[in-house]
Amino acid sequence: MRTKKIKLFEAFSGIGSQATALKNILNNKELLKALGINPNKFKLENVGISEWFIDGIISYDRLHNGPQKDFPKYKLLTKKVMLKFLFKFTLSKDSKKPCSKAELKKMSLKKIRQLYIALKRTKNFGSICDIDGKNLPKVDIFTYSFPCTDLSSIGKGAGLKEGTHSSLLWQIKRVLLELKLLKRLPKFLLMENVKNLFKKYKKDWQKFEDFLESLGYKNSTMILNAKDFGIPQSRERAFCISELKGTEEIEVQGQEVCPSLNDFLNLDNDELVDEYKEVMPNLTPSRITWIEKSKKLNDREYCQTITTKQDRWPNAGILFCNSNGKLINNEEENININGDKAPYRFLTPREQLLLMGFENSTYDKLKEIGMSRTKIQMMAGNSIVVQKLEAIFVEILKKIK
Repeated sequence: MRTKKIKLFEAFSGIGSQATALKNILNNKELLKALGINPNKFKLENVGISEWFIDGIISYDRLHNGPQKDFPKYKLLTKKVMLKFLFKFTLSKDSKKPCSKAELKKMSLKKIRQLYIALKRTKNFGSICDIDGKNLPKVDIFTYSFPCTDLSSIGKGAGLKEGTHSSLLWQIKRVLLELKLLKRLPKFLLMENVKNLFKKYKKDWQKFEDFLESLGYKNSTMILNAKDFGIPQSRERAFCISELKGTEEIEVQGQEVCPSLNDFLNLDNDELVDEYKEVMPNLTPSRITWIEKSKKLNDREYCQTITTKQDRWPNAGILFCNSNGKLINNEEENININGDKAPYRFLTPREQLLLMGFENSTYDKLKEIGMSRTKIQMMAGNSIVVQKLEAIFVEILKKIK
């Protein structure tokens, strides 16, 4: 039997939730058999990504391609050669604005090497603004989770107007038009963003949806919540699955059972006390105000939406704890029980990644390559819940079959 390669391209890839989800599905032989799909029929081929955030690129590479030390001539790569390659890309240190050549030069040799290898191994085509459709490979599934900065309820509210971060959606339009001229439109497109896109900015989104229909795509739009897919997090996100020459809408089914937050995370793990302590903020007036505003998670079934930063409001919720970060009831909400530290902790970066559907080892791999706690939190908050994507890819595979 001939194996079919499913060619995946991830625009705004982040740390690769999409690749993780599709890989999980294709490696789940029992599930494929249950769907009537020969488990040896499909094989994933990551044909490229588009990402400009430096730490996101490096993290993606570690999670999907393993350690870098087996890269050819690893120790012989010179700073001059690597920088010359890096200068071809528009890159960002904070995911908000591009960094200059001078800033790239100031990075450590270790970081320059990490980035150079990551750009090579991930087949990164760079910023979506720099991509020319004629340079893209043949793609079966093209995903685009463009920035929600100007769409989110806690964002700037600028919408999809030209010049905003969220207006990068129109770069996707440009690339698709270029691919149409080449007669190489992807069979499937998958969009993810905040639900406000389908609510407050519905008119703007409808323009893009109409454009997709003009190309020959059948669109299926939906809002999916993580807690309906076995993840105890209330995280509603908008999705649009577009099938080229499709005739029927695609429906995505959740599951009835979701474990409780405590059962899912094992919130009182003695081996993780040091990590608990790291997310206990100092007892300051601003942190005290979070107590009144935030959801108390000790006995709740699920947390709120994980954002890029927990030490603010809105956040995913707080856990009342003792000085070691171990959970306590603190029914009287005594704010002084932990001395200079707040009487609560936030979810740890490890817990946040787990609640985005990644494996426990994901956190360890990111720490291993030098990612800071705040950077990991940021990348988790910007990610997509893997289990929702798995359910979507199951439906897409049925169509491909």
